[in-house]
Amino acid sequence: MVAALRRHARTALLQSCRISGKVLGSLEKTAAGAPLPSNGLYWSVTHKQANVAAVVAPHPVGIDIEALRPCNPSLHRRIADDREWALAPEVSDRLFFRFWTAKEAVLKAMGTGLTGLEHCRIQKIVDDTHMALTYDDVSWLVNQYWAEDRHLLAVTMSAEMVKWHVVN
Repeated sequence: MVAALRRHARTALLQSCRISGKVLGSLEKTAAGAPLPSNGLYWSVTHKQANVAAVVAPHPVGIDIEALRPCNPSLHRRIADDREWALAPEVSDRLFFRFWTAKEAVLKAMGTGLTGLEHCRIQKIVDDTHMALTYDDVSWLVNQYWAEDRHLLAVTMSAEMVKWHVVN
């Protein structure tokens, strides 16, 4: 199943390239599994159960997707500290997944994966679709998109706009 999802994620990556007019070369990763730039382009893929997503950009980039579901409140402490949770008027599963996907996207862009979680902090909930984060001293803006109000996608962004293309 995982191998099939990876293939579909690579197909989504090729669609992202086609839509943005970019051309990737070979898709190689570091020993730790972080994607290496290809033809001067950075790329990231994600997959969960029946969903995949991918992005390509001229700068480090990360993407994540999660299905909204009930989660154990004990996970809240693992994903964010009290200062981060205090940025919102209330804590909910929806907020948990906003925090989780935003951090996961930044960790992928940094190439650290979950080992860097303690260095990644939510600085501001900008609005319903954007969050500002830091990884150590590096600032990140993350754009989020709810697909059918059940799946949350998050992608790191630079000054350029994110254009979401949802394909069934």
